[in-house]
Amino acid sequence: MDTLHLLFIILLTFWFSTIPVAFLTLTRLIRNRKIFVEKDLRRIHNDPTIIFQITTRSATKITVVERGVYSIINAAIKINYSNYKISIVTEDEDDKQKFEHLKNCEIVMVDKKYNTNAIKKSRALQFAVENRRKNREDTSKFWIFHMDDESYVTKQTLLSLLKFIREGKGIASEGPIVYPLKFELANPITALAESVRPFGCYDCVSQMKNPPPLHMHGSNLLVRSDAEDLIGWNFGSTLAEDQLFGYKLYEKYGKKALGWHGGILLEQPPLNIKDHFMQRRRWILGSLQNIDKFPFWHRFKIAFKLTSYFMGFISGIATTILYVITFMSMLPASIQILVDQNISNPMVWAQYIISSFFPSSFPEITLKINEMASNNSIYPIDIGPVSILLLFPYIMWLLSYQIGLFLNLKHTKKYPLSKKIILHIQAVFLSLVLGILETFPAFCSIIEYSLRNRRNAIKKIHNYDFYVISK
Repeated sequence: MDTLHLLFIILLTFWFSTIPVAFLTLTRLIRNRKIFVEKDLRRIHNDPTIIFQITTRSATKITVVERGVYSIINAAIKINYSNYKISIVTEDEDDKQKFEHLKNCEIVMVDKKYNTNAIKKSRALQFAVENRRKNREDTSKFWIFHMDDESYVTKQTLLSLLKFIREGKGIASEGPIVYPLKFELANPITALAESVRPFGCYDCVSQMKNPPPLHMHGSNLLVRSDAEDLIGWNFGSTLAEDQLFGYKLYEKYGKKALGWHGGILLEQPPLNIKDHFMQRRRWILGSLQNIDKFPFWHRFKIAFKLTSYFMGFISGIATTILYVITFMSMLPASIQILVDQNISNPMVWAQYIISSFFPSSFPEITLKINEMASNNSIYPIDIGPVSILLLFPYIMWLLSYQIGLFLNLKHTKKYPLSKKIILHIQAVFLSLVLGILETFPAFCSIIEYSLRNRRNAIKKIHNYDFYVISK
């Protein structure tokens, strides 16, 4: 058995693991499709107090923050809701002057001397918790809605939040996030690659309704203030504080504490490939930093997910190589047969070309090609049967990008229908590139984490750099 065949057999193990995952993905898509987006949007006037918290380094320098602030104000006006406050948690003194004229808007300055166990964004989140405690806003009468710099609230978002609070189905909930903002300004590849994230929110529904969640969004997160005050954000050196927060909520309040409000939040994709890579890198490193803080079964599920993410890159590269080797080894034999037999029928040519790429498509033709290839001392790997077995997960993978892209484009008015159709076609043809782009950060980050862990074992350094992407 040569090296190529051995590699093929090893990869089969990981390829076949995608089959049950694909079935699980389809199940969650079907089961959660009706509650994914909240549609019962009746306005009932028994308004709780919602504090819309935007945690940022600077609302003045990061201009999209202002867009998010006015989205809250405009959405509230549309539904005649006034019992709210916008809390901008920032480190920039200039933000005070920029927003001081706005009603119901406060600037929470994170003291530069503030010392706590948390780092980076979690440090600011913990400061905000303690600030609310001083203002006596740490009771069950207040709800905190967490937003990122670029988050944009709609009328549907706000009505969904009010409904969830009114029905009293939990103390924390999330909703879907879509990425139409600045879509046309982003790198075309990263914009298309972001299609997988809205589709991933179908899994988020199951995570939140069947906790503990393996992951949780740090934005579009609604939490009752007293619960956030009790849990806090003092989780030490981690880049994925939202993941730990979700588990701590489950641990303290049980399964019924978490839910799904179904309010859509609009955000934007990474604007360039470096930002795309560094964003995914932060997710992976954060999960690796957190993993030893969970019990065994939860740790196992996170490890399996990260391993699948890691192997996705290897499988993508290996699949490409194997297909190219098979195609390039069988194609010359196919052409030789067609030329020798003086065949000019385009349909027959198409069958031979397809057989070169998918050997199981036309068995009789494949047999002829193999005989010719053998005569030329070429012994291609027949990956046709494997292709058929993996057809379902492959279709689900393509479908995930198509559904996610549809959700992103649905909320942008920048493109006409013809442009949207072209983008969907591009996503199909670029699927392999998008898959490799999505999994490459996991491949690099897991290797990086392993190497850095060995180097920093003695010093016990776990504070990885926190890269801030462009907005």
